Amino acid sequence: MAQKILDEWKTLVSLLPENWERLAHDHKLLETKYGNAKITSADDLLRLILVHAAVNLPLRQTVALVAEAGGPDISPMRLHKKMIRAADYLHALVAAMVHAPANLSPERWAGYVVSLVDATVISRPGSVNGDARIHHRQRLSDLKYLQVRSTGIDEGETLCGFDFEPGELVVGDRGYSHARGVLHVIEQGADVLIRLNHKSMPVLACGSKEPIDLISLARSLHCGAVLERRVLVQHKTKRMTREIEGRVCIMRLPESEARKARARARQEHGPDVSAQVLELAGYVLLFTTAPADRLSAAQCVELYRLRWQIELQFKRWKSLCGFDRMPNFRADTIASWLYAKILSAVLLERLASLHGEVFPPIDCEDDEELDADGEAALEVDPVAVAAARFRAIADQALRTASARRAYH
Repeated sequence: MAQKILDEWKTLVSLLPENWERLAHDHKLLETKYGNAKITSADDLLRLILVHAAVNLPLRQTVALVAEAGGPDISPMRLHKKMIRAADYLHALVAAMVHAPANLSPERWAGYVVSLVDATVISRPGSVNGDARIHHRQRLSDLKYLQVRSTGIDEGETLCGFDFEPGELVVGDRGYSHARGVLHVIEQGADVLIRLNHKSMPVLACGSKEPIDLISLARSLHCGAVLERRVLVQHKTKRMTREIEGRVCIMRLPESEARKARARARQEHGPDVSAQVLELAGYVLLFTTAPADRLSAAQCVELYRLRWQIELQFKRWKSLCGFDRMPNFRADTIASWLYAKILSAVLLERLASLHGEVFPPIDCEDDEELDADGEAALEVDPVAVAAARFRAIADQALRTASARRAYH
């Protein structure tokens, strides 16, 4: 029988930051006010939190499962109160893990270290507009996490919520097309490559400072051709107006893709969508502060196509980690739940990169729910392999628990 790699809790603990136990003490989660306190170690605390959030178990089932597996026997309300206070601790764990130095040198585009930024909405069942938002920044070359933040739904997408490094090129969609955010990136010594929203960030001609007619420029292009113009963007405050120099890169989409883009525009804007919006939907409009002699317009278009990698990351989070299965919305525990989910996602990435995680494949002898097709699918996706093994830690304890205690 092949030796299982992730059949013990200590394997997960080995992937955490070295100071993960001290952080629990620093955030005062292990202070005992009464002599009968049962959660006295960071090991027990984190085990309870991850079983509850990462494995998607209710509070009652979580405490019953952990008790039967040899952990502390506590009440569901006690775990709930720990979750209320655990947000800062879990955030610190995530921050320590995503800032860990990478083993790979990042791939560079004209000397840039490329990072991707985006956000996704998390909703509880039955929610219409969402309940929370996760903001994510990751490096393109090796898809390493650089920053992850959880906020309320009221905080929209903005570059001002991230910290950037000199020599970095930030790639984002049109939700980040705001002069204030672009200026924030430039002030930190980095450059941007974003999808242009001509309404939220109008562009001006460099000489006359008159608005540029983007439609007239775009109409001159044939399919697949790329055009660029030097432009100015203004950030106005009560005290002054700051000007940002950059370039607009425009490419005409093939007609089949243009029809799809116009359909999305009609769906997004409704029946009152303007003719200008529909026409511009047939083009890719990018804004960048990268110099032309460093990154050509064609390279900008090719690089922007890779932004989809961060969308795939969100899909993995929701399909493998259950980010789309928020059990409820409570203002006092939602941050802890989200950071516990993010921590589990970071652990999955670490597990998937361990030596030998894919070959030999996972030993499913004890997992009857995985058929031959499921096992083959796991072999293809190392993150799915790690997710199955991550769940197996809880499944093994669940099988040993009595039906009365595990499902009461």
